[in-house]
Amino acid sequence: MTTATGQALRQYMDHYMAKWPFSGTILVARKGEILFREAYGHANLEHYVPNRTDTKFGVWSVTKSFTALATAMLAEEGRLHFDDLLSRFVPEMQAAPPITIRQAINHVSGLPNFTGIPAYNEGLNKKHVSREETLRLLLSQPMEFAPGERFAYNNSGYYLLGLVIEAASGMTFGQFISTRILQPLGLGNSGVNDGRRLIPGLASPYHASGNGPIPAEFVEMGTVFSAGGMYSTIDDLYAWAQSFDSAKLVSRSTLEQAFYREGAVYGLGWFIDEKHDRKRIYHGGAYRGFRSELHRFPDDETTVIVLTNYDYVPATKLADALSSLVFGKETIVPEFPAPYALTQEQFSAYIGVYEGFGCKSVVGRDEDGMFFQWNDREIHRIYPISEERFHHNWIQWEYVFKRNDTGELSFLGMKRK
Repeated sequence: MTTATGQALRQYMDHYMAKWPFSGTILVARKGEILFREAYGHANLEHYVPNRTDTKFGVWSVTKSFTALATAMLAEEGRLHFDDLLSRFVPEMQAAPPITIRQAINHVSGLPNFTGIPAYNEGLNKKHVSREETLRLLLSQPMEFAPGERFAYNNSGYYLLGLVIEAASGMTFGQFISTRILQPLGLGNSGVNDGRRLIPGLASPYHASGNGPIPAEFVEMGTVFSAGGMYSTIDDLYAWAQSFDSAKLVSRSTLEQAFYREGAVYGLGWFIDEKHDRKRIYHGGAYRGFRSELHRFPDDETTVIVLTNYDYVPATKLADALSSLVFGKETIVPEFPAPYALTQEQFSAYIGVYEGFGCKSVVGRDEDGMFFQWNDREIHRIYPISEERFHHNWIQWEYVFKRNDTGELSFLGMKRK
């Protein structure tokens, strides 16, 4: 039976689809009842294959919630301790400052983020790179800060946790996730994608360029590993979220220590904050071709899941809008912002080449208006909505040109040459 909330969610998505591009699946549930569950768009555009509610999507960093829980399971079994040094299980880490498993889980390790190292984005993410080579790359970079000093979201720590899990369990990361987590929970449409086998039902990933989608760039899945290498479906992720409410795989005390300790912003592979005046435990994932959002409101037993194979969909904003509707707040589909008039001189000030993290963006202007080209590949048309802010011509996305104290310009986190 369709509820009033379910009708409101469907109406919102009908209006959203009329205004903005979306391809993927959505599930919204509250107190054990699925309020909304729907598929939109195509799993494969080239062959006109529509998405279904059981279509699989790469979930990227939502993988971290599985990696962290696997570590907690091994801790409860006495095979490791949260305050063990990473070097106990990864000998190469003896060359680094002492970092504990707990610090890696909570993103306070101080390690450089290997996915932000120029060499990674300049081509290593497309090659089969051994674990030894990845560790050499990571250890060749300076620490960003002393372990435990502060929070900084980081893929390196979770890559290393995968190696810890393998050393402590005697299984590969994929085997442990499959046999110890997915199978006991009945998550038959989820797994670790090592890029070495076919995955039936996995959507094809897409970027945006020009006036529509294009195939996403290739990623060697072994390079993301335990930091972001999993795929799943909305139903499996809903069951995954419910498993935390029932403490099926680890003790309730372990979960409470992770999610309810005072001042916590991250615990056991989940961000922790307040949204809509409620406690929220959530994670998202975003990389080449896929975006994912899994939001849990434990005190209200509410779950919102958004999976998409268009990496230009603002999945976080969409999940926030859907959860707002669940809690009875008036929510309208965003409109395109009104254009802002810039002078020729103001336009010209932004034109140039911006580089950073091994990536490049060329900002230019032609007879059709302002644009930027990412890594000599995708072309994005944008228009000004203020002196420094621009909006995409057909995607719900804003871009900001920033100046530092010396007047130096940056765009998408990259500095102008």
